[in-house]
Amino acid sequence: MSGLKTSRTADVQVRDRGQVPDGADVYARGKMLAVIGHVRGPVLTVRVKLMQAVNTSANRPATAQAVVDVNGRMVRAHVAANSMFEAVDLLQERLAARLTRPRRNAAGGPHRNGVLYHRYDGHYGLITPSR
Repeated sequence: MSGLKTSRTADVQVRDRGQVPDGADVYARGKMLAVIGHVRGPVLTVRVKLMQAVNTSANRPATAQAVVDVNGRMVRAHVAANSMFEAVDLLQERLAARLTRPRRNAAGGPHRNGVLYHRYDGHYGLITPSR
């Protein structure tokens, strides 16, 4: 066995800042476990940050961020909402969408076949290493 944690056993780390409502961390942990349960590759880590603004008159005082390491590929999501539980629900939706989306630079972007390309004027050009 390799010792890597798979998506079903990945540890979800939840941090909070501000006056986050009681139970929001447990709620977020459950939502993140539900999302990573559908990921095909091994999920190494999941980090969630819940932040409640001190100023309650802010437009969307609750923000939630997540960073998921899927076998070395970092997938990030960030949302803001009126309540913390709403923010966690939105975070789950956004993270699920990003985890199912193919990688933007997987086959045709700046890193094709391990060779670094540089974008200029809307086109890609090969960067040759300097000696």
